[in-house]
Amino acid sequence: MTNEEFYDSEISPTLLALANKCQERNMAFIVCVEYDPPNHGIGRTDCCPPDTSDKLSSSQRLVHWAARSGGNIDKLIMACYRHAEKHGHSSVYLQLLGNKNVKYDGSEMAAFTITQKP
Repeated sequence: MTNEEFYDSEISPTLLALANKCQERNMAFIVCVEYDPPNHGIGRTDCCPPDTSDKLSSSQRLVHWAARSGGNIDKLIMACYRHAEKHGHSSVYLQLLGNKNVKYDGSEMAAFTITQKP
């Protein structure tokens, strides 16, 4: 049995069950399993509670974006940039990239600090 077959038959169903339990409790959940590193074999299970995709914490949002980017830094940065355009940010680096939707909340400026939607 290959690692991919093992992932599909054993790991994925278990992770899906955990994700469903988390979703029932309005908890965000994400897991990435790399079962074949040389060939980029990755399985991902994630969920966001219903109607809360804009209410995730900054750290959880970044984890979701990173997992969905598939190792592509441009996809990760673009996800950050697009969210910041819509909701604002306090990121020095997003400003350097030309994103002017800064919403300074009195805390220190920090890279990748995403301002939450009010």
